[in-house]
Amino acid sequence: MWEELNNGLEVLEGDPVKKWCEIMLNASPTLATKELEKLLEMLATYELAYEEGGGDLRKFVHSNKESIEAKKRDIALHSSAKILSENE
Repeated sequence: MWEELNNGLEVLEGDPVKKWCEIMLNASPTLATKELEKLLEMLATYELAYEEGGGDLRKFVHSNKESIEAKKRDIALHSSAKILSENE
């Protein structure tokens, strides 16, 4: 998916997670803080929902490493796009 989206755009070349880190470090502190707080809220929500449903989070992570990595790249891509579009 990532390869299809970057379509030769230099800003999107390479690993999406590394690019996200670069974008976060170079974005305005206000935008970066806003995005990090949103991501933390989502993480807390998902963890609580999963645990309340009786799931074993460590076991789930261990069993789904590839899917989690793919989703992490997807989240990094969307987060990067949001920051870049608001930074203009």
